[in-house]
Amino acid sequence: MKKYLILILLLVAISAIFAEAFPEFKLPDMNNRQVSKADLVGKGIVLIDFWATWCQPCKISMPYLHSLAEKYDSLTVVMVSIDAAKDISKARNYIKSKNFKFTGLFDSEKSLAKRLNVSNPPHTFILDREGNVIYSHVGFSAGQEKEYEGVIRKALGLDQIDTGEVSDCE
Repeated sequence: MKKYLILILLLVAISAIFAEAFPEFKLPDMNNRQVSKADLVGKGIVLIDFWATWCQPCKISMPYLHSLAEKYDSLTVVMVSIDAAKDISKARNYIKSKNFKFTGLFDSEKSLAKRLNVSNPPHTFILDREGNVIYSHVGFSAGQEKEYEGVIRKALGLDQIDTGEVSDCE
């Protein structure tokens, strides 16, 4: 377990050195209001997850991401749907039905996804307070949320990494 924690800290440190700015964007939210990168960064850490309604790993990850959003006040979780324009209402209804603590955005033209080389969801990015990418991961499997939490805690400057479960999301 200690090796796992050291590896996470090493990855965070290396990624911070090579952090690159997340591109500027404007995408519609759940209420069709345009949200930009500037609206999200500066307040804390931002986790941006690209997902689609047809993606089962995406749906599996959402309760874990919701738990992280509830656990850390300085964390904003943004779910960017890459569903086709005709499926936006389906994606919107899915998020609303679950009462997730997310900012839901829609990239049906995949303009942001293409700039970030997102082709297969879920694809998760964690941004620091300045909007730099400090972590990127494609896919999701049980246990991945612990790695996300380690990166988030390190970015928030929390000294001790909590290795406990994020939540019981069954």
